[in-house]
Amino acid sequence: MSKKYYIFIGNEKIEVDQKIYQNYWQITNREKYLERLDRKSKLLFFSDLSSEYPCEESLADETVNVEKIVETKMMLEAVREAISELNDEEREIIFRLFYNEESLRSIAKDKEISAPALLKRRNKIFEKLKKLLKDII
Repeated sequence: MSKKYYIFIGNEKIEVDQKIYQNYWQITNREKYLERLDRKSKLLFFSDLSSEYPCEESLADETVNVEKIVETKMMLEAVREAISELNDEEREIIFRLFYNEESLRSIAKDKEISAPALLKRRNKIFEKLKKLLKDII
């Protein structure tokens, strides 16, 4: 007659084969070993804290303003959308000024116009972007 193997799940005794029995106890013994190591290292677990300890307040990271981050990301997305509605020449001027950090003079020289003329174009582009942003937001 072969040996019978049982494991308890809740209050229920379940008959299993030898392989399942060995795997079950291997996992269980590993968990108990790790718990002993944790106790030896004096680790404190969040689940062990009682409801009397106001741990949620102590875990909150006050240095990060999530609302400001989300607001900034939304504004950047709105600016990207507004820039995408500009024509190619206007988009090129904005890109070169703010992404490539080129000077007005170098762009004006490349486009063979005066710097004051490019300054006026830039200001018109800003007005157009302001109007587009009002529509988006």
